[in-house]
Amino acid sequence: MPSTKTIRQPVVADRLPAAASSSQISKQPVPEAQWRCQQTLTGHRSWVRTVVVSPDSQYIASGSGDSTIALWRFPEGTPVCELQGHTSWVRCLAFSPDSKLLASAGNDNTIRLWDVETKQTVSILEGHTGWVRSVIFSPDGQYLFSGSQDTTVRVWQVGQSTPLKVWDGHDHWVRSLAVSPDGSTLVSGGQDSQLRIHRLQNKGTNHVLKGHKAEVHSVAISPNNWLLVSSGADCTVRFWKLNSGRQITAFRAHSAPINCVMFSPDAELLATASNDKTIRLWHIETGRLLQVLEGHEGWVWSVAFSPNNRTLVSGGLDGHIKIWTR
Repeated sequence: MPSTKTIRQPVVADRLPAAASSSQISKQPVPEAQWRCQQTLTGHRSWVRTVVVSPDSQYIASGSGDSTIALWRFPEGTPVCELQGHTSWVRCLAFSPDSKLLASAGNDNTIRLWDVETKQTVSILEGHTGWVRSVIFSPDGQYLFSGSQDTTVRVWQVGQSTPLKVWDGHDHWVRSLAVSPDGSTLVSGGQDSQLRIHRLQNKGTNHVLKGHKAEVHSVAISPNNWLLVSSGADCTVRFWKLNSGRQITAFRAHSAPINCVMFSPDAELLATASNDKTIRLWHIETGRLLQVLEGHEGWVWSVAFSPNNRTLVSGGLDGHIKIWTR
């Protein structure tokens, strides 16, 4: 298991606004570090559902309703190639930790593994009986986790075509997955408004977390393994202690459903993307809203930080990919 960088534990717990309205949030002062849109990438023929940045900072990958995956050179944004093979919408992508593999999945119920160097499909994983909403690699790159509208979470060993485990605890679609940096915990969020904590190394307690008033769209785990964050159709962001499952705080972060939450690699920022067409950047230590990023012409579905913490990539309903820098 690769070692993880020690990051100071944030004190986000009781400083985030418990019930800030959209108008209150937008009037908070913006600090000195400004994020700006440096480039807008176009080329997809439909909406962009997912964007990811490779761990080696070489590529941006985007998945679209046009059934294709596009690879772009990072940070220039120049197009590299289009990966074709899926027969329906591509909803989720994930790079392996060594950046050698790209996993993709979507509405054709399959997961494809691509060799990033050759740009060829190396494996097709079949078994889900519903759209695949989320894929993520384990930190050591040996396993792949997938969540589907068939209400299951599946664990695959990379190189094998049948799942090692199938979890079926959710009562509705599984929409999002997150794995802890130390590889000990997997979290799933679902259409049933629940989060489920799965311990992967038989250490600790599994939990079912309730609190959201509508479906959970996104989950993320902080780089220091301490915080779990979730968001969804109830327009709230909720923070939980990963070890105990206790909810720390909740606040209304947008005026419309929140589709994606993402920690920066240094654990200083949280990005939230919403149907209100904005991305909001929050400071974890103080709970302050730092900036509202505007520019997308439709719902923002996905955001991803670069490994150096200084670039943010977003994709949305308008079919555009935006590169933001500070």
